[in-house]
Amino acid sequence: MKILFLENRYKTYFFDAIATHLEKNGHEIHWIIQNDFFQPKNKSNLHIIEYPKKYSVDKQKPIDASMQKIIDADRQLNFFEHGNIDHFFYYDEEINRILKKINPDLVFGESTVFHELLTVKNCKALGILYLNPSSSRYPAGRFSFYEFDSLTPFEGSGEILPEERAKEIIDQIVYRKTKPDYMHKFKSNRLKNFKDTFLKLSSYYKGDKYNTPHPLKKYRLEKKKNENILAWDATSVGHLENHTGMKILYPLQMQPEANLDVWGHKYRNQTNLVRRIIENTPSSAILYIKPNPKSKYELSDDLIDYVKSCDRIITIQHNVDMIEVFDKIDLVITVTGTIAIESILSNKPVITLQNTLNNSSPNCLFLDDFSELPFVIQKIQSNEFPKASIDERIQFLNKLNASSYQGIISDPFTAESCLQDDNIEQCISAFEDIIKKSVYA
Repeated sequence: MKILFLENRYKTYFFDAIATHLEKNGHEIHWIIQNDFFQPKNKSNLHIIEYPKKYSVDKQKPIDASMQKIIDADRQLNFFEHGNIDHFFYYDEEINRILKKINPDLVFGESTVFHELLTVKNCKALGILYLNPSSSRYPAGRFSFYEFDSLTPFEGSGEILPEERAKEIIDQIVYRKTKPDYMHKFKSNRLKNFKDTFLKLSSYYKGDKYNTPHPLKKYRLEKKKNENILAWDATSVGHLENHTGMKILYPLQMQPEANLDVWGHKYRNQTNLVRRIIENTPSSAILYIKPNPKSKYELSDDLIDYVKSCDRIITIQHNVDMIEVFDKIDLVITVTGTIAIESILSNKPVITLQNTLNNSSPNCLFLDDFSELPFVIQKIQSNEFPKASIDERIQFLNKLNASSYQGIISDPFTAESCLQDDNIEQCISAFEDIIKKSVYA
């Protein structure tokens, strides 16, 4: 088969290890490179997109819904004050030209930054399958191939866990004895960080101003982020007191991150989301907001000002562990957070604002209209909200297991172990299996 990979900084080196094996197995490998500082070792079939030197606004095409969605999700525009959208149209044309020239059978890449999302857009138009291999969160040590820019797994291993093993995994998740791969801390040192900074600065000044932020803007934003974390914790609680009425938990999702900016883009403004929860819940309800332990730019001034002004909101400090919060609340609301899976397996009522595989469990409700929220709360208070039996929870866990593969998808900067032989072997097996299944899709 003819297979195309997309460069994604350090993840390129992981994809390169996979691509090298696939090429040995007879597949024709191609690459689209946006940042040429991050190239695979095998230099054949590289399609390097030159940085646009000048691209006139007059050459912009009308912005249709698919292009607008990509622009809305762009972290450079949303967080780093890039301010210009001309490059979207240049890259859109270049990617379309490359795809038509190669005519790949299958494309592998992330669905995070603009050139990947433009590739997704063009693959949809050309009828080419685009798969994003990414952690499936639970069970730990597994990943799925997600279709295009969605959270819908494409096929999977079909592996079913024995009942006792499934119960064991559920207990580990419920009692927080395990966590998803992406939550593990990665080793860092000054030399490693210096090299990373040098690479990013070099690529920025060479021309990559579209995925790499301006150094001074990045510095100012990081400084503001740290100030806002301190401001948040200064007015937040270190433990939850007993309150009467409905107790709702909304865990903030980190931004920028594809989980919210792409897959849950409708709710990427979390200040507005929190406001809508308050507006659609009874005055007796308390909304707890727990920050992501690795808070980034979602802790905006607007959010901090709003939560301070609302006496029905209680914010939680960063150092408070979820296990100290979870049992004390009545309902969890999330867009695409991992908390949904943890709530399902703990039989905690949970609402998601994005429809995914999680909503196949009876105690995980997809909410498309906030006006329905009071009725959900009524059901919880009258003990009518659906519960999941142990058999249903095992069935749900097996859906996650069957739609995923064993292996860790990462990059060698944050997780050097992803390039270990045993992990690469597991991932190769998964890639080969999904390639075969894509032929019959």
